[in-house]
Amino acid sequence: MTATLKTAVSKHGVDDLHTMLAVHAIAVSEMAPGLCVFDADRRVVLFNRRFVEITGIKSTLVRLGVSMRALFEQAAGAPSLSRSTVAERWNEIDGMLSHAQPFRLRRAVCAAGTVDFDFRPTTGRGWVLTCERHAEKAVRENSDQIERLDKVLQHVSYGLCVFDADRKLVLCNDRCFEIYGLDRARVSAGVSLRRIIKHAMAQGTYSNATVAELRGGLAALSPAQDGTLRLHLNGGRVVEIRIRPIKGGGWLSEHEDITLRVHHEQTLKDRTQLLDAALDHMAHGLCAFDEQLNLIVVNTRYLEIYGLTPADAKPGTPLIELMRCSIARGVHRAGIGAEEMFTDFKRRLIENKEPLLHRQLSDGRIIAVRHLPMLGGGWVGTYEDITERYRAEENIARMARHDALTDLPNRLLFGERMAEGLARVADRNEMMAVMCFDLDNFKAVNDSLGHPIGDKLLQEVAKRLCVSVGRHDTVARLGGDEFAIVHPATSARSAENLARRLINAISPPFMIDGQEIHASICVGIAMAPDHGMSGDQLMKCADLALYRAKAQGSNTWRLFDPEMDLEIQARRALEVSLRRALTAGEFHLVYQPLINLAMNKIVGMEALVRWTHPERGAISPNEFIPIAEETGLIVPLGEWVLRQACAEASQWPSTVKLAVNLSPVQFRSHALVSVVINALAAARLSADRLELEITEATLMQKDDSIVNMLHQLRGLGARIAMDDFGTGYSSLSYLRRFPFDRIKIDQSFIADADSNADSAVIVRTIAALGSALGIETTAEGIETAEQLKLVQQAGCTEGQGYLISRPRSAPEAREFITQFERIVRAA
Repeated sequence: MTATLKTAVSKHGVDDLHTMLAVHAIAVSEMAPGLCVFDADRRVVLFNRRFVEITGIKSTLVRLGVSMRALFEQAAGAPSLSRSTVAERWNEIDGMLSHAQPFRLRRAVCAAGTVDFDFRPTTGRGWVLTCERHAEKAVRENSDQIERLDKVLQHVSYGLCVFDADRKLVLCNDRCFEIYGLDRARVSAGVSLRRIIKHAMAQGTYSNATVAELRGGLAALSPAQDGTLRLHLNGGRVVEIRIRPIKGGGWLSEHEDITLRVHHEQTLKDRTQLLDAALDHMAHGLCAFDEQLNLIVVNTRYLEIYGLTPADAKPGTPLIELMRCSIARGVHRAGIGAEEMFTDFKRRLIENKEPLLHRQLSDGRIIAVRHLPMLGGGWVGTYEDITERYRAEENIARMARHDALTDLPNRLLFGERMAEGLARVADRNEMMAVMCFDLDNFKAVNDSLGHPIGDKLLQEVAKRLCVSVGRHDTVARLGGDEFAIVHPATSARSAENLARRLINAISPPFMIDGQEIHASICVGIAMAPDHGMSGDQLMKCADLALYRAKAQGSNTWRLFDPEMDLEIQARRALEVSLRRALTAGEFHLVYQPLINLAMNKIVGMEALVRWTHPERGAISPNEFIPIAEETGLIVPLGEWVLRQACAEASQWPSTVKLAVNLSPVQFRSHALVSVVINALAAARLSADRLELEITEATLMQKDDSIVNMLHQLRGLGARIAMDDFGTGYSSLSYLRRFPFDRIKIDQSFIADADSNADSAVIVRTIAALGSALGIETTAEGIETAEQLKLVQQAGCTEGQGYLISRPRSAPEAREFITQFERIVRAA
């Protein structure tokens, strides 16, 4: 009963207190007022004896289940009243009942005179009806009611006080004394409110701030209306006072210690403010929607991302309306509608429960959208602008598969495209070409013009390649100047046509930083499925075809032929034999004379290495020297040549010099100078009788140590000659880098000098240049008397060629030196 009364007083004040007292009086059979309780259907569920007596209704009619209407029609049923009047009076009552609010009614009852009826709704939609004869109520004393009220007040959990119209205490329960620390001896019925407050102040109950609050609250208090005060007591306690006026004057006040509640409210407020601040300072957009996808909460970042204002995103706004608004403001890509976006959103995030989706906005931003269901229903979503991260990841992914210099696909992406093409070949019975190529003499460009120029050349080459291929082709840079293409071909002819276009695209000169550069390529082609169905096999075949194309000159292409593989196998076998040949004594030297053209006498012999294979017989130097250079075997072979040649030259007349060719690879070994010194010392040969011939390729390495070695060799007394002069990119520039003793005019110019005016001019120009610089000139490859006459007239210093003598063995060379003058006269 106490808990029920507490709830009633808390919710409805003093009037509900009357009602609950009436309910309490059900247990008292002699309760003065009449009582009748009705359920939600307005049927009797409880009544007392006084109700029957006061209303004068027949006791046989007042029973459980009788309707309220029947009771009132019986109570008002005087013979003088018509049926319509009785119905009209009930309709009045029915109308007031429909409002579900307390109301009072005074009616003349046929047997009891005037009766006051008090209607109170219950929480179960029922009604509690109390009634009293008007005359009895007027004479009943207030003290009876207050006495009953006092009994109830002591059982509630909060403080309750009742003051009369003069602001004097009528009732006060124990809880009030506990809250304010009041002395029972000084606070009793009849004491004024002001004296009670002064007593509490003297007890130290109130803080200074509370005194001011209390005075202001009392001054503003009107006994005619409800009011609430909140007082702060010493010790940090907070008391809330709810004042309810009592009819006839005075009031009832409830006093509740709400310290914990205030603390919790403040904590909640602080947390809410902190949460609001955190939401608005989040880097991500955040929003929450209920089960119908209507907006619950949204932060500032979300509005910024989608171009919305707070007015656009009020709580309760449907998500689709937010989408319509942002689309109208041009935030999303053109052509997308709100309904389409909304359907996609529901399908992917809600129905399919995808953890993440991306939205690309009209300005290029990428938004990562994540939505999670809330426990109580609805969704919470985060919206992150990942544009920079997305672009960085996209760039990283692209960099992993593209060449940084040319932006072409690299080896990794090329392999993927080749695998995709092979899958199509297998599934659709199609064909595919794999083509590989590199730039002829690209190293010469890097060495002579510098790597920055070389890089720009590669970039320009890449551009020309891209405009020469089809949209389904893949052009890749595999590294250095190596390129490759995957070409979905309809036939081998289609691939050959593409190779022709590539060669024609690269042939026109490139103009880079004021330098005109001529480039050329050779192309090797392999076809799937004819030449293989794996990437490695096709690349191997294309490389073999490229090797064959290069062997046949610039600007050529070759389609793979199985015989090419046989040639490569033979080359590998030759390499194995070459490694064995030196220790097996299969090499020997021959010597080709050089004569002074003006004096017609022999001045030197050039040592040339020859290889006699035990099975294949004589193998051309053009075949084995490149292999020796690639494998590094040229270093020990070159040392052997120097020792053998110096030993042989020591047997010649002191006027005859020895010429020995040095490979660029030998200069990579810093022991070259020591090797030359040891060879001269072992043969007891004077260094001024040794002439070392190098090619442009040696100086093209742009290594200062090479020039230093050349100076060291010259410092020993040896002479330095440049072989094959005129065939490289910048022969003249090398004459400035090192003071050569001799230049040897390449035999290609001599071969057609007697039939080609341009070649004859070149020969004369080189001879004149040598004369002007004080450098001797040697004409190579003289095979006819006309050529001999031409080089003599051109002013060349020395000559060499088959007309003078073929290369001879060591004994033959010695004999030739002895008999030279007779041989020349006979010729």
